[in-house]
Amino acid sequence: MIQIKKHHELFDLHKMVIKDKLISEIDKLLLKSSIKINKKTVRIYKKQKELLEYIKTNIDDFITFDIYQQKSLIQIMKSHDVVLQNYRKDDKRLNNYKVVRYLFEQRTYNEFSKNIEYGNDQIYGAYRFVELLDLKTCPYCNRNYISIIEKNDLNEKQTRPELDHFHPQSIYPFLAINYYNLIPSCSTCNKLKSDDDSLKLLHPYDDDINKINITYWLNDMKFYNVKSIKDLTFDSEKSIEIEIENMPNSNKKIFQLERLYQEHTDIVIELILRHLHYPQSYIEELSSFGYNKEEIYRFIFSNYLNEENLSKRPLSKLTKDIAEELNLLSY
Repeated sequence: MIQIKKHHELFDLHKMVIKDKLISEIDKLLLKSSIKINKKTVRIYKKQKELLEYIKTNIDDFITFDIYQQKSLIQIMKSHDVVLQNYRKDDKRLNNYKVVRYLFEQRTYNEFSKNIEYGNDQIYGAYRFVELLDLKTCPYCNRNYISIIEKNDLNEKQTRPELDHFHPQSIYPFLAINYYNLIPSCSTCNKLKSDDDSLKLLHPYDDDINKINITYWLNDMKFYNVKSIKDLTFDSEKSIEIEIENMPNSNKKIFQLERLYQEHTDIVIELILRHLHYPQSYIEELSSFGYNKEEIYRFIFSNYLNEENLSKRPLSKLTKDIAEELNLLSY
């Protein structure tokens, strides 16, 4: 798992466009007595209109509240019967929930998924969101690339990463378009997470992600005193166990991270072999040619050293943490 940093230009753009869109949709709803959802009529009574007025008055909270502030907003909306305690298809949905989900999901997020027009014929939507955020790998697993391809002409296809709602919109519909609740992710992680409640999960914007450490241990005693390349081969992969420290068990369980990372014990073997193959004298020789620490690291390990660049290549967190454990970075 890798941390996502706030992108200030994107944040301001998202707030401006989504705020105008939501206010416009609220004003339309306040003039109606009912709406159609899945061909069923949902009445908008005085109670729902008062809730819509509350949302309009506090509109910034629903768009920009960070991962810590969202907890207070969830409690407030619980009191308005807008949070489903246990999401099931047969749950009884109250009108407050239905109207709020219609506003945030059907009328706003679904439009955002396509494109919302603003200003002088400008458009903003999910493609622009993931483009500016500029993540190259999934923040939940750091295993899979998440790519964006936009159309250059009408005949070309396009694709973008899936946007996971960290707090599921089925349970917390009022967070469906919140800046911090939209997490570009790979299809594997998005499907694994699904509509699981997220209150016990570590959030990709949480600073505690920096405490996570990926380590390994050997389950075969004969490899504890590896001193030469001959002592360790790729046939030794089954003797490597990968462990993720300081990550909540809920994250490990939902995303199956330790099981998935166990598929990459070959990388640990590679790092150990490089540790044996590249002595300190070789590192010092590269340094004498004017290469800095970041450049030497990328040359030897084909990956990034700087924390801010870990999202650019799969398994960069694993590579960096194991390299540090092997004291490869102390050179």
